[in-house]
Amino acid sequence: MKLDFRTKFLMTLVISTISISGNLQVKYPVVSFITSLLPFVLLLFEKRYKIFFKGLAALLLAFFMITFLLDRYGGILSILTVFIAGVVIRMVPGVMMGYYALVSTSMSDLVEALRRWKLPDEIVIPISVMFRFFYSTREDYASINDAMKMHGLVWKNLFRDPMRILEYKAVPLLMCSSKAADDVAVSAMTRGMVVGRKRSSISETRLRIQDYVMMALLVVLSYFYIRSIYA
Repeated sequence: MKLDFRTKFLMTLVISTISISGNLQVKYPVVSFITSLLPFVLLLFEKRYKIFFKGLAALLLAFFMITFLLDRYGGILSILTVFIAGVVIRMVPGVMMGYYALVSTSMSDLVEALRRWKLPDEIVIPISVMFRFFYSTREDYASINDAMKMHGLVWKNLFRDPMRILEYKAVPLLMCSSKAADDVAVSAMTRGMVVGRKRSSISETRLRIQDYVMMALLVVLSYFYIRSIYA
């Protein structure tokens, strides 16, 4: 299910706000639970199974702690249970939605969506360069991890040889990040991203039926959220 970046951005904003506030969890727990599961459904469509199962397991474990373990313990254990479960329940949905928005959006779609929002080039170009930097750094980080695994330098050996792991991970990552910052700046210029100059795009991103369905769902969630505050 392909969504426009503008829809993903609004979904991230609304779901993060609703989850962090916690008002919906008190007044409408079922609606809150559905809101929390929405990013995971989208990740499933994107076939991100690994992060899907990890995030869903953390969320379900937090709900289990709140529902079944809270009344069995008192004192410091009860406070610790509420704190940990509360942080997970309030943070994970927004983080998962933001992760989905990033991994499912190409750079051309991102830039074109921002331009259709009539944002000035002074905002679009820095955002484009920043996201390209994150993508390049993520690829470099994965390559460094693969090279470290070949030499047996994994996190389980962190306490056995911490300085060597720091040397082989942090130093190359800093060097690659410095080089990536220069490369993405040059890439932006070669792609014709100049302030005040109209630029063509091969992106076919646009608002489709599923985008309007999701926006209607956001309106309904916002209604319940506002009602949970003032009702």
